[in-house]
Amino acid sequence: MGTPIHTTTEHKIGTVTYLVVSAQSESAAETLDKKVEKLIRKDMRETAAKRRFRA
Repeated sequence: MGTPIHTTTEHKIGTVTYLVVSAQSESAAETLDKKVEKLIRKDMRETAAKRRFRA
């Protein structure tokens, strides 16, 4: 098995830029699109939670 190839992609949503580094995997269960969507949703939840506790 060879060295995995890593790909970096940039996703901009509003003023936030997400850099996503990925490596191809034959056993992966998610597509890159689904993974990015999941990461963005997680970031949004965490940001919202932090804002609630600042008041």
